[in-house]
Amino acid sequence: MAVKKIRNISFAGAGNVAIHLAPAMAGAGFRIRHIFSRTAAHAQSLADFTGSIASTDPGIIDDTTDLLLLAIPDQAIGEFASGLKKAGRYNGLIAHTSGTCPLSAISEHFGAAGVFYPLQTFSRFSTPEIRKVPVCIEADSVETETLLRQVATGISDDVRVIDSEHRALLHLSAVFACNFPNHLYVIASRILKQAGIGEDILLPLIRETALRLGDTDPLLLQTGPAVRGDLTTMQRHLHLLEDQPSILQIYKILSESIQEFEKYNKTSDIS
Repeated sequence: MAVKKIRNISFAGAGNVAIHLAPAMAGAGFRIRHIFSRTAAHAQSLADFTGSIASTDPGIIDDTTDLLLLAIPDQAIGEFASGLKKAGRYNGLIAHTSGTCPLSAISEHFGAAGVFYPLQTFSRFSTPEIRKVPVCIEADSVETETLLRQVATGISDDVRVIDSEHRALLHLSAVFACNFPNHLYVIASRILKQAGIGEDILLPLIRETALRLGDTDPLLLQTGPAVRGDLTTMQRHLHLLEDQPSILQIYKILSESIQEFEKYNKTSDIS
């Protein structure tokens, strides 16, 4: 690999991941050279913010780029890499930002390939502190890993090498830790609206639940009627959800899971 140090970075994709990573990398001293997106307005907006060139044509990406980051949907990664290789304008280091797509999706097309996966929820409505976001890297060679680590340490204090198999499990864990709870907040919000109560009343509870997780095994922190075996309260809740069968099923499944884990916990303590 000819490149000894990453200076110029380009992005394919201008969605939630790119709009956080690109500015962070620019702020760390990397030059963001090109922003490709099929949505011209998205590409231009991010390019304006990072002082780069926007395009809806992936052919704009060439060997003036040291690292190309694919911040695009998982199902598009392999096809995009294949098309880019066939076009022949870019032959440098390429990495994707997916939590579930294997390294092989791009390494079969490029001689220098990797994964640059930031473990965080990104949206246009919030700005997480990037330096505290774990960045998980994987590479097809020691040289590639060194280059990806250079970029990762430029924006994050927590860089870890995790292979495709374990990264997929990490992503699954993140779905349970982040995506599903957020959906439960949506359900809780709707129940509060039904009662005519402002959803801000739950914020102290939500914050306390999250803040205490770093200190103790979450299994030991479980509270509520299911873990107590309070069948009377649970029946009252189920009655309130009779006209919302899908939410009722979620309540039942989660309650049963809590009870199963509690039973396992007590059995483990005995043994």
